[in-house]
Amino acid sequence: MYDDVRLSLPDTLDQEVIFRQLERVLDPELDEPILKLGFVKSIEVESDHLTIELHLPTYWCAPNFSYMMAEDTRRELLTVGGIHDVTVRLKDHFAAKTIEAGVNTGKSFSQAFPDEASEDLCQLSDLFLRKGYIRRQERLLQNLKSVGLSLEEIAVRRIGDLYFEGESYRIRRNDGRICDVGEAEVARQYFQRRAEMNLDCSPAAPLIIDLRGREVTAEQLEKYLIRARTVRVALQANGSFCAAVLAARKGKN
Repeated sequence: MYDDVRLSLPDTLDQEVIFRQLERVLDPELDEPILKLGFVKSIEVESDHLTIELHLPTYWCAPNFSYMMAEDTRRELLTVGGIHDVTVRLKDHFAAKTIEAGVNTGKSFSQAFPDEASEDLCQLSDLFLRKGYIRRQERLLQNLKSVGLSLEEIAVRRIGDLYFEGESYRIRRNDGRICDVGEAEVARQYFQRRAEMNLDCSPAAPLIIDLRGREVTAEQLEKYLIRARTVRVALQANGSFCAAVLAARKGKN
């Protein structure tokens, strides 16, 4: 797993524990783990000090996005047992020195970039959290439609109508039948983001709600799905572009 990541770890440290934490670190714009995207170049541990090198898609990746990923990386890895310090390095990035100096000393983005930081990273993070929610929800909706559920039927489904079974998930239909829908990860990711946004995840809650937690009716669902698809397509296009640029950069090294 993730064979392209160079590792230098002591026998006492399980690489899967490290990978599990890194899978929680997302590219804020793409809503995908940086590990899956190929941004992690190397991980080295000496004693209780971990050093990780990230290789972002372009030399000019926006400092705010880069800072968020580096900051999240350090925070997640500091939760690994036996690791008491983490140093994040950025390879081939125009603001690498400033970002590294800020992230590795626990500074905020505005402290690291006092002359440039005109935005609140918390607000920016919230924006992409919402975009990711719509993307994950759209995947769930497409799954439900692909197995024959109408918009009317989807609109009245509750969270309690959905069941996980191994690596797949199932849904109870209006007539009481339970049918297979798709990969469990699609539903799990949707519920994970829903919980992160403090939206109702109780069994009686509507399966599909908007960003404010309001139920989406059958009449609203068609237009809602079109807007959600636009968000998903844009994120996928950005992801494909980043992957192609990163592959080209790695090929030159």
